[in-house]
Amino acid sequence: MHFSREPDTWRGAIRGITHMLVVPQGFTLSVTGVFAITAGHRGYPGPVVIWLFVAGAGAGFCGLVLASGAHRETTNMPVSITGLALANLLPAAVVPAACCVSWWITNKAAAFLTAGAAASVLYVAGLAAFVALLHSRRNTRGQGAVTDIRVPPTGDI
Repeated sequence: MHFSREPDTWRGAIRGITHMLVVPQGFTLSVTGVFAITAGHRGYPGPVVIWLFVAGAGAGFCGLVLASGAHRETTNMPVSITGLALANLLPAAVVPAACCVSWWITNKAAAFLTAGAAASVLYVAGLAAFVALLHSRRNTRGQGAVTDIRVPPTGDI
């Protein structure tokens, strides 16, 4: 097992920061990108419709929590993403896909609600698929694989 220590160089600090930010940075880019394109396509939505976008994103996230059973588990460590998995370009795929989901909905409020849900669901589900794929490739290629994904065993603390 590898234990972290305080970085003593700028490069070491950057490595630690990128490890911490890879997932939230991708989520933020996905959600804000979908919002920006949806607002550009539909015009300024107003406070209530913006709230519907946020509510849709939250509902989509909660739906994934319930569907995956994550609410029934405890963990003291998140998924650790290292190696080439840090090159998280998933938002580049999530933003157009989520915008396509709501693009043709004629009701502005429903379109923003749907866009928010799609942004959240597509990013989290897409990243989970990416992590699972890389993890399975690592298992088939052995410990020397380029990408190292550590996922805590289910139910372990």
